[in-house]
Amino acid sequence: MIKRILKYTWTIYFFISFVLIFLILYPIFLILLSKEKWYPKAHYLRGIWGRILMVISGLYGKTEYEESLDKNKTYIFTPNHFSYFDIVSVNTQMPYFFSFMAKRELSDIPLFRIFFRTIDMPVDRSSKEGAKRAYYLAHKKLNSGISLLNFPEGGIGNEVPKMRKFKLGPFKMAIQHGLEIVPITLPDNWKRLPCGEFVPQGTPGRMRMYVHRPIPTDSLKSGDEVELANKVYRIIEDKFNEMNNL
Repeated sequence: MIKRILKYTWTIYFFISFVLIFLILYPIFLILLSKEKWYPKAHYLRGIWGRILMVISGLYGKTEYEESLDKNKTYIFTPNHFSYFDIVSVNTQMPYFFSFMAKRELSDIPLFRIFFRTIDMPVDRSSKEGAKRAYYLAHKKLNSGISLLNFPEGGIGNEVPKMRKFKLGPFKMAIQHGLEIVPITLPDNWKRLPCGEFVPQGTPGRMRMYVHRPIPTDSLKSGDEVELANKVYRIIEDKFNEMNNL
């Protein structure tokens, strides 16, 4: 019982800190998001927000790269998605500018709304027009050289830590643009902040990230996205199991 209370207390402390730091930084975000050319600086500030939050919450990240990435290249990043901490992880532990492509419900959260009106793109999968608009904006960003990060599971499933079947959108876009897909394995976040309760039983601790070798798509054609999605799924699943000794 005491352990549960401590976990609930830590979670509440984390989210209060999350909001307070954001409110302190909010005026700077407003300025940096007022011009598109300043978006990379706003994204960098999101990373600072995350790093401060992790330090004061007892979270420590470690990122391992299978192969160095080229900061001048455009990629499509595809992490597994088991926890709301995944957003904190990718913003904080990856020194690259990218746009999130995430479900529309996140844009309804007041703290995230400012980002989904500027840097990021909400996907309304309940509306064909909404989905088309999101993918139009995604293609526009890719054409301008901005990397995308998409959780191909489309949300957090009910059988964590088992991944949901991947949606094909990011893999189709990678093939259409001839861009490399970068799988990312997040092995610990589901332990730090499990989903399923109104107030999760969170805990401090490590938040590792494994960034896999980029997968070229320039030799692939339309119709190969299923095989590509399955390949990325296996890569992430195998590494997740290895890092969790499963």
